Amino acid sequence: MAAHLSYGRVNLNVLREAVRRELREFLDKCAGSKAIVWDEYLTGPFGLIAQYSLLKEHEVEKMFTLKGNRLPAADVKNIIFFVRPRLELMDIIAENVLSEDRRGPTRDFHILFVPRRSLLCEQRLKDLGVLGSFIHREEYSLDLIPFDGDLLSMESEGAFKSCSVAQAGVQWHNLGSLQPPPPEFK
Repeated sequence: MAAHLSYGRVNLNVLREAVRRELREFLDKCAGSKAIVWDEYLTGPFGLIAQYSLLKEHEVEKMFTLKGNRLPAADVKNIIFFVRPRLELMDIIAENVLSEDRRGPTRDFHILFVPRRSLLCEQRLKDLGVLGSFIHREEYSLDLIPFDGDLLSMESEGAFKSCSVAQAGVQWHNLGSLQPPPPEFK
């Protein structure tokens, strides 16, 4: 028999800790000093999961926003890209990696796709000649973010469109089905 949850309370801190643990495990795979290059869209959601102190404990020394051209100078062993699976971001990442390779000492590159890994994006990186530069290519499923003890945020960019705009056609269809068909269609 299934448990009755109508009076139960969900502990959202368990979800937050699970997401933090997954982040720590990934950071620990990259031994040595680290710089994180953030997709600007992800800085807010990650701020709710991991404070700077957690990142610092796992040897994150620098953090940058993903931009074209060269990355700012950083004396680190690992550069980790936290990005959404978007083709336009792959072009910027390739530009960053190639400029770092020309700059001097070799660094280890890693990429974490949030919330899902994309074969199309990996193909773009391959076409641009940088896919082999990444030691780790993984995904980090950050779908639900606990804001508070009783509030979740669903981080889905297309949610509004798919729930409201795309549903407009369905609404028109439902409205039209309330009217009887014209006599010529009977």
